[in-house]
Amino acid sequence: MVNDPYEILGVQPGASQAEIKAAYRELVKKYHPDKYQGNPLADLAEEKLQEVNEAYDMLTRGASDAGPAYGSAGGGFGSSQNFGEKARVYNIVRGALDRNDFYTAEQTLIGVRDHDAEWFFLSGVLSFKKGFVADGIANVKQAMDMDPTNPEYQNIYQQMNNSGSIFRNQSNAQGYNQNSGLSDALMACVLCNCLTPC
Repeated sequence: MVNDPYEILGVQPGASQAEIKAAYRELVKKYHPDKYQGNPLADLAEEKLQEVNEAYDMLTRGASDAGPAYGSAGGGFGSSQNFGEKARVYNIVRGALDRNDFYTAEQTLIGVRDHDAEWFFLSGVLSFKKGFVADGIANVKQAMDMDPTNPEYQNIYQQMNNSGSIFRNQSNAQGYNQNSGLSDALMACVLCNCLTPC
């Protein structure tokens, strides 16, 4: 449990919502998981980010009747939220992914603390669209393992696997690094219609 949310966010008690939000954004950038891939400090950064999310949630919970803000600002989203609220947040992510607004999708997902099957699925689609093929496939596989009867997860996993294999084979034959991103055309082909609202 967070002891002093003001101290964690580095703001003074009585800070405005704008100041709290600005401090939160800076800390999310500082501890973002993409910065720590393959780094031995990844677990510590994840803990710090969770602490930052909890502090932000505590300081913004009473700010409005609607609860914490989502979208480009991220937001503290906990497992205590009801199913309808969770669906609303995931729809924000799906809309952002459809527009290729990766920042909004990523910041909104960071604010979700309860990593369920849909979270892994959307994180996987985000990673894949950003060119992190292996991470994308692994996350969608995790979603499929958590919800094996979901046909959307199965379909996208198969498409990602097939396209990822084709791309890796082509890039290896041409001497390119396996970590190269997929071309926009290939990604569009793989992910077309995958984010239509369910």
